[in-house]
Amino acid sequence: MALRIGLRALLLGAILLAGGAAADDFDFEVGLTYDRTQLDSEQTFTSNVGTIFNATEVDTDAYGLFGSWYFAGLSDDNGPRARAAFVDRASMLSVGYVRTDVTFSTSIVSTDPLVPPFEGEFESDGDAYALDLRYVWRDSGWFMNAGVAEADANVGGTIGGSSDATAWRLGVGKYLFDTTTLALDVSETDDDVADATVVALAFAHLGDMGETWQYGVDLGYARTDGDFDLEIDSWNAALSLYPNRDVEFGLRIVEQDADPEFLESTSYEGFASWFVTPSVVLGASYRVDDVDSRGSVAFQPADRDSDTDQDGFSLSVSVRF
Repeated sequence: MALRIGLRALLLGAILLAGGAAADDFDFEVGLTYDRTQLDSEQTFTSNVGTIFNATEVDTDAYGLFGSWYFAGLSDDNGPRARAAFVDRASMLSVGYVRTDVTFSTSIVSTDPLVPPFEGEFESDGDAYALDLRYVWRDSGWFMNAGVAEADANVGGTIGGSSDATAWRLGVGKYLFDTTTLALDVSETDDDVADATVVALAFAHLGDMGETWQYGVDLGYARTDGDFDLEIDSWNAALSLYPNRDVEFGLRIVEQDADPEFLESTSYEGFASWFVTPSVVLGASYRVDDVDSRGSVAFQPADRDSDTDQDGFSLSVSVRF
């Protein structure tokens, strides 16, 4: 209910602001997001001492609020409106808040004497805050990224508890051509369980396709090194198409591979956005995750049969003024 009221208020404000936006030049942008993810997993472990069947369901709802200040101004005179900050080489200060609610239920049927049967449901909630800065030297094409974030989570049920995490990020990049960039970011995360360092490389390009269409390509690679010898390699690739300045749609693929080899995942996401007016944009996406997790149970060698399905969608609305 609160989300619906917030969306209505933002849309009403958008209508009022749309009439007052001058020449498609903006100083601020505010928006709301809603994300829903559902996971269903079934795993069967067969070892020399018994069989374990585990069924898990996880439902996650995330509500976000964000705002950006383009302190050197933002013009969308050239290129797709969705890429205005990229094309205009805009500098910005952004803040964000996300509220997450998670419901987790699991059931274990076991003939292994070391693993008793179990059934339970838990709920958790969390809050995350982020502050990000992007500064672009428009003439030279160099830019810098910086950010800090803090998150906390509370878990209910029999395993009740809380955890906190903080993170920082620094990066540098350059416009190789008018609409082509290459950037390198380093981030550090510190939470109650483990620490991790992430080094990320990102490439972005916007080009023409025919007389009216344009396309965007985004490529990225990230390497995560964490405590307990955890290493994760992540690759992402996205293709965006723009039949006109107001419409965007495309496909994104993200692949993750963890070492020790307990997790592999590939995500396929379709996304679209539409600028109803030069000031108001509506967005939506749908994602399917192919997840493969591996491991052993109770320190016994085990044959493992796993079936995990996860998907999610997101909705957003934002206003420039």
